[in-house]
Amino acid sequence: MIRRSFIQLPGIGVVTERILWDSGILSWDDLVESDYLPPNISQRLPGLEKRLDECRRRLETYDGAFFQSCFPSSERWRLYADFRSRTAFLDIETTGISPVSSYITMVGVLDTKGYTSYVTGENLEDLPECLEAYDLIVTFNGTSFDLPYLTHYFGDIFRNKAHLDLRYPLKRLGYSGGLKVIEQTANVGRPSELAALNGYDAVLMWRMWLNGDEGARNTLVRYNAEDVASLPELADLVHHQLQASLPLPPHTLGSWPRVIDELPYDPKVIKYLIANKQP
Repeated sequence: MIRRSFIQLPGIGVVTERILWDSGILSWDDLVESDYLPPNISQRLPGLEKRLDECRRRLETYDGAFFQSCFPSSERWRLYADFRSRTAFLDIETTGISPVSSYITMVGVLDTKGYTSYVTGENLEDLPECLEAYDLIVTFNGTSFDLPYLTHYFGDIFRNKAHLDLRYPLKRLGYSGGLKVIEQTANVGRPSELAALNGYDAVLMWRMWLNGDEGARNTLVRYNAEDVASLPELADLVHHQLQASLPLPPHTLGSWPRVIDELPYDPKVIKYLIANKQP
């Protein structure tokens, strides 16, 4: 999708980009080779070619920070298809909403190889080194919550990466509400038992585990893994539905395997939390 985009070029916005697409210029190579460019583009072609050369070099090295800077936030979903193999889907659990007065309990990371949990007191300090392997971070509401929280704790560990917050393109497509609501609307689900839990339950499970309940620890990790496992499916949905609105050939992405089903959880912990929910 990046190679079919022109809005990262100086002086080209969404209107001009649409004109180029409608005229049959559907890729960077088409732009360079076409004999029928709009006058305002043909006059600036040498400068645009120089910029395209830089884009090619940056894409060859998966320079997420570069494309983060030159794509408007509303169009960063276009990075996903090209960076998919170098993407970390990420979600955090905490003891509260502010990193000043609370702390991270765990972070879940999912990639093409599987899911890994980074837990406070176990291996959370390994997270920055883990993230060095990725060039795109995908979250839900991470702009407001996950990334500021992690930056407060670890420093600027995302400075060389692109970030796609699915909350905003999903809202653009008409999917509103929290992650679990959107999962139900989009038919992206998790086991019904786990669907009954929420962020406050995650705090309670952490406290239960600190008091020695190993089942609560496992259930917290599985709860987090379910949040993370939804993100690839929702990112694929965003890609396919937004791309379908453009006059471009379709580009279908392969499905993600569901890799978290073998992670254990304790039904007794879930039943306890549900039975003790405050009205």
